[in-house]
Amino acid sequence: MGRFIGGKIGSIISFSPEGTATSAVYDMNDQYRAKRLDGWVPPPVVPVSATGGTTNTPGNGYKYHTFTGSGTFTVTSGSGVVDVVLVAGGGGAGPGYNAGAGGGGVVHHAAFDVLAQAYTVTIGGGGSSPNYNGSDSTFGGMTAKGGGGGTQYYGPAGKSGGSGGGAEGTETNPGGAATQPGVNAPFTPSPYFNQYGNAGGTGDTGGAYSASGGGGAGGAGSPSGPGPGSGGTGGPGQPFSGFEYPIVGLSPLTPQANSPTNNHYGAGGGGWGYSQQNSGNRPTGGGGLGGYTPGGSALQEGLDGVGGGAGNMYYVSSPNKGGDGVCIIRYTT
Repeated sequence: MGRFIGGKIGSIISFSPEGTATSAVYDMNDQYRAKRLDGWVPPPVVPVSATGGTTNTPGNGYKYHTFTGSGTFTVTSGSGVVDVVLVAGGGGAGPGYNAGAGGGGVVHHAAFDVLAQAYTVTIGGGGSSPNYNGSDSTFGGMTAKGGGGGTQYYGPAGKSGGSGGGAEGTETNPGGAATQPGVNAPFTPSPYFNQYGNAGGTGDTGGAYSASGGGGAGGAGSPSGPGPGSGGTGGPGQPFSGFEYPIVGLSPLTPQANSPTNNHYGAGGGGWGYSQQNSGNRPTGGGGLGGYTPGGSALQEGLDGVGGGAGNMYYVSSPNKGGDGVCIIRYTT
């Protein structure tokens, strides 16, 4: 017969230290006995098992699911927490005298609760030329915002985005604002949840014939100038330990992403600069190279899989596309 005990209705059972009841009500004597004998044994934990994306088990205690295109992450059994890095598409830039685009916004949730069900994953594409913003990526109610596009010659302020696009250098306009830190209201910043995006570089009349760099997840884009023809560099991507490109299945990015630790995401693109001959590398983490190079350079395109913003070179009209985003989910094996 049911009893009202301790604010709950249930049936009294006898305590057994050899077995575990997953749902029961003990009387007061057995509650005392169980506590003394350390008999409160929790139900067995069923580890997470899931399908979806490209999977990798590199031997570091984790299984990775990497989505470079939209799909479904399906937890087939178990429940618990997963570690998620979500990156939006980077902004596009150019052609002509243009500022660099912002990198895709980045969201990191180190303890996202999952149950045995399907979760939709949307991967944002990189923005195209001329100067379109990148598209958003989503997972589990979280949104990574697409990077802001570049700005044309004598254009207005830089475009807002996950990380903001840069401003053109012939006027003192501000760089585009970073929108990523202001989204995902149901999630609050904590040791387990953070999001990353920074503003684009400002324009500077002292830097005529040049433009600023787009913001990156790890830092703001640099302004144009201070000397004539000196374009700004894109802001760096944000590094994530444990999400190195080779172990998550993005090994073709090494060393093209110009990440010394092989784990930067969401870099901004560089702005054009008349005096720059582009002998350098991409902004740290896959942003496009900016400057001035007759003859062309594919390095100005934002890198796919890390949400890099496009850079801009005056004499190279194409490609000016931002890099596509990514979603990487890992859990203990």
